[in-house]
Amino acid sequence: MTAEQFLASRFKALKDADYAAVYAGYHVDAPFLQQFPDAAAYCQFAEQQLSGIVVNRWSSLRQRQLADGSEEHLLLMELSVDGVSQCFYELALLIDTAEGWRYHSAQKLGGDDYTGAPEQINFSHFDQVSPKIRY
Repeated sequence: MTAEQFLASRFKALKDADYAAVYAGYHVDAPFLQQFPDAAAYCQFAEQQLSGIVVNRWSSLRQRQLADGSEEHLLLMELSVDGVSQCFYELALLIDTAEGWRYHSAQKLGGDDYTGAPEQINFSHFDQVSPKIRY
């Protein structure tokens, strides 16, 4: 499975509220897993907190290979919460493992952080953000 196919399956799982599949896609060293060390706790949280979020669309705008073989994907996402749509950008770090690609962490930019056209955003917009907060 390619990294792009992994992302497609991850977003499908989010759309389908298949939170166990979302959880299974995290890399073992993902900072997120410090907050949710087991799938049951995450699934309970997700059903309560994420079930109202609708993934309207997503796309991978760019990707770059890192020296260690991992990849960063610059994603555009449009989500709706209670019928209100919002767009944001995510710089997702994916790591290729023996089990396939896994989601490690991401840095996010909202509409207030980047106001240009989606086709013009690039990695430098994330590289210049300080402090770098990865989720």
